[in-house]
Amino acid sequence: MKARPEFVTVITRRNPLIRWSDRLEAALLVGAVLLALLAIPFAAAAGSAAYAEGRERAAEQAANRQETTAVLIADAPPVHVRLDGVPLDEKVEVAARWTGPGGLIREGVVTVDAGMVTGNEVRIWLDARGYPVEAPVTDADALSQGIGVGTGLWLGWLTLVAMVFLACRAALGRGRAAEWAREWEQLAWKEKR
Repeated sequence: MKARPEFVTVITRRNPLIRWSDRLEAALLVGAVLLALLAIPFAAAAGSAAYAEGRERAAEQAANRQETTAVLIADAPPVHVRLDGVPLDEKVEVAARWTGPGGLIREGVVTVDAGMVTGNEVRIWLDARGYPVEAPVTDADALSQGIGVGTGLWLGWLTLVAMVFLACRAALGRGRAAEWAREWEQLAWKEKR
């Protein structure tokens, strides 16, 4: 004889020892698993949309930003060291000079590692007007964003489904305990007579 999962037996078998709450709990478990599985395509679609949006942003930023070299015109604050002697990896803002689009020389503040001195060169990204901006988003960043959105949505849905299932299971358990208490009370009442 082929063994069936217990919840299938509980739902389908006619057994007087199986209570209606046992059947309902098994059906809720099957429903929760189905809801979790059915959410996968929706989470994948949301992740795919986030990835496509990230790739569009990466292409737009790559077209509108250019990398150049800036020369520091001031010293950065010194590197701070932890109590155990390990230097902290800090970023600080320091005045620098660079050549922008069209050969225009500009000065401004750029973000560098602490401890750099005047005359050090750093690579920076500029917008179309020649002002420093963050490095453009890469395709790898877009992929990470898509995976994160899809996985996050699915895990959030899974958490919600699990919480509802566990709340229902707890309510059914309280109902079964109350039913047992009533039956024991009735049995004790009959014995007192």
